[in-house]
Amino acid sequence: MSTINYTQFGLSPRFDLGLDEVNACSVVYEVSLSVVDGQIVLTHVDAKTGQDYIAVTENCYITVTLLGDQLYLSKAYDAITTKEELSSYYGGLVYEDYNEKLDRYKTVRFQALFNDGGKYGTVHPFNINVDLLQKAADGTVSWTGLSIDPDIQNPPPR
Repeated sequence: MSTINYTQFGLSPRFDLGLDEVNACSVVYEVSLSVVDGQIVLTHVDAKTGQDYIAVTENCYITVTLLGDQLYLSKAYDAITTKEELSSYYGGLVYEDYNEKLDRYKTVRFQALFNDGGKYGTVHPFNINVDLLQKAADGTVSWTGLSIDPDIQNPPPR
């Protein structure tokens, strides 16, 4: 039995960097679950760079989008949580792309404060909390909660 206590911290709800929504830096991070050659493959990448982490190079918006028909943001937990208290860097979580029939969201957006003067390659661990939709042959729907564990590098390595 593990004796490790695992705590998740939510993002700061009242967090506003005063970013211009149209012209501000934006990072889009896409998460998908698929089957390739008979194996389940979880992919999470920056849509522009293909990196498997989020690189914060300036104050920006970060959008996390779940692709496919089975991944939805968690109904029981905040969509984005951190493994340490990082509310001075990230916050203002906004949910988007609501599926009324399933009562779940597909996209979440938050703001990130650039760690100006921070050590290059500083890793801020965070979780994307999702629900996996499972449909039985008889049409019964069930959900399985999962946490996906990528990193934010703020500032990123050189």
